[in-house]
Amino acid sequence: MTDPVQFILAVLTLLITPGPTNTVMATAGSGARRSPLPLLAAELFGYLAIIALARIALLPLIDLYPLAGIAIKLAVVAYLVYAAIRLWHGRVVLGTDGDLIGPRAVFLTTFLNPKGLIFAISVFPRESEQLWVYFILFTALVAACGFAWFSLGRGLASVAGARAALLPRVASIALLAFAALLATSLAR
Repeated sequence: MTDPVQFILAVLTLLITPGPTNTVMATAGSGARRSPLPLLAAELFGYLAIIALARIALLPLIDLYPLAGIAIKLAVVAYLVYAAIRLWHGRVVLGTDGDLIGPRAVFLTTFLNPKGLIFAISVFPRESEQLWVYFILFTALVAACGFAWFSLGRGLASVAGARAALLPRVASIALLAFAALLATSLAR
């Protein structure tokens, strides 16, 4: 996708669509006591890592061995189920100062988020002399959307009051739904 406007619209559409990373960011916002900056950095690095890995290694591997694509999807499904179980039981204390979710959880969830592969395969131009411009745009959009999801979680927690403790369980169910959706795509 070489048209910058189309690129921005595609990235925004994917980033604002509910998914595993957005679920985790909103959940992190609901229990955060600190700045979202480490989480936003973790989200960005998660996306950049999977985009780089996909462009360099995964796409050629999947072209040679189609079963590798299935194995990758299965690994993502397994992680989403694992993350959902940990959220349900409230054992995701990977943050600092008592935050429910920390940068490590955000990075892993983002790295395994299927959206990263979509960015690598379909959204970022394959060849462009100004690829760095697309990465700058991408960085700004990830930061804005990540902050919006974090803020949404913080807002929901303040409105929910005592019921805010249920937000991780709602997020757990959402992650299981994403895992099921991805697992059903394996049968196609």
